[in-house]
Amino acid sequence: MQVQRSMAKNQRMELFLDVAELASGLILVGFLWTHMFFVATIIVSPQLFNALAAGLDRYYLSYIGIPFIIVVFFMHLVIAGRRIPNRFLEQKIVWRHATMLGERDTWTWVFQTITGMAILVLASIHMWVVVENWPIRYFVSALRVEHYLWLYLILLVLGEYHAGTGLYRQFVKWGWISRHKMIHVIDAITVFIVLMGLAALWVFLHLGVRAV
Repeated sequence: MQVQRSMAKNQRMELFLDVAELASGLILVGFLWTHMFFVATIIVSPQLFNALAAGLDRYYLSYIGIPFIIVVFFMHLVIAGRRIPNRFLEQKIVWRHATMLGERDTWTWVFQTITGMAILVLASIHMWVVVENWPIRYFVSALRVEHYLWLYLILLVLGEYHAGTGLYRQFVKWGWISRHKMIHVIDAITVFIVLMGLAALWVFLHLGVRAV
């Protein structure tokens, strides 16, 4: 009886953690895509970019949103990271299975784990640099892109890959959408946002060179 209670308790805890992982992941993907559209306003005009940034500050959305996203980011990291093997032998077994099976779903989990660790480092640097040079204005962002272009190129690709793969895995896991339909939709969205991000980086880089 005690064993059954313990198993039921563990199952409830796992379900709670799975739901928390799903919720935090959806929040982060929503933030990432919204953030990318905000950044892409620089393509329209620097004045629009500055107006939106000033509006976020005026209504305290930046001061509330940034700490909230940081908390959700680290919560998601801890919850999702609980399944990552922490021993070298376990990691070796996972890699061997992924190589042997050669399926997309197996490799997506492996690459999502790797990109998640990389995003932790790169996103932390990005947040520190942004907060250090507050407020957000187009000329400050342009100079930042000019100095840290490599960081933003890598973060853009890894972030969008991680977000798209995470959505795909969660939707398939919960059985909401057909796997084959989801692959094409997620791939299309990911490519679109990466291209939009690259265009925004090019504009920032051009503005940064002109500012110097």
